[in-house]
Amino acid sequence: MNAWGYVFLAYGIVWFALLIYLVLLNRRVRKVEAELSDLHPSEDLSKNA
Repeated sequence: MNAWGYVFLAYGIVWFALLIYLVLLNRRVRKVEAELSDLHPSEDLSKNA
């Protein structure tokens, strides 16, 4: 493998890691949004009572 092969391999690894990171981050954001949406109705009921 020549020098350019290593450069492309390194860029590929970095882009793959970035893609995995974004997928995992998106899952965490969805989970937090779901937990927040579960909390909002209980707060609204306590304000009206």
